[in-house]
Amino acid sequence: MNFLIIWADQHIRTIRQLDALISETYTLAFIVFILFFGIAIFIANNIAYEGGKNPNDPAKRRTWFIVLGIIAPVLFFLFNYLYVKTTIENPALQSKFTNTNVTATLLVLLLYFIIGFIISKLLKNSKFGTIFPTKK
Repeated sequence: MNFLIIWADQHIRTIRQLDALISETYTLAFIVFILFFGIAIFIANNIAYEGGKNPNDPAKRRTWFIVLGIIAPVLFFLFNYLYVKTTIENPALQSKFTNTNVTATLLVLLLYFIIGFIISKLLKNSKFGTIFPTKK
């Protein structure tokens, strides 16, 4: 597989090239998820605990988590829509890729929030665990 056709200045003309592009798009979706999830964990761990009766640090972590969870799929979708789709010459192939773009974008969004929720519950005594707090 010619990994990352999307970075090359190559135009997609055949079904075979499109299939390779679709595989690369899903791979890129997973990479975007891992990257933004890693950034969210990094930020959560770098927001200091606040003392007192009503600390604001869990809200800051949650806000950053949600903001990154929105930015990741939006950037991914726009990159594919504005750059990758333009390398596909056939309108029928563009339509097929549009379906892939939407599916992969939803994959990034769902993975980010579902895995984030699960990890938050598993690590409930960590800073990342305060993103989705457990009622006491």
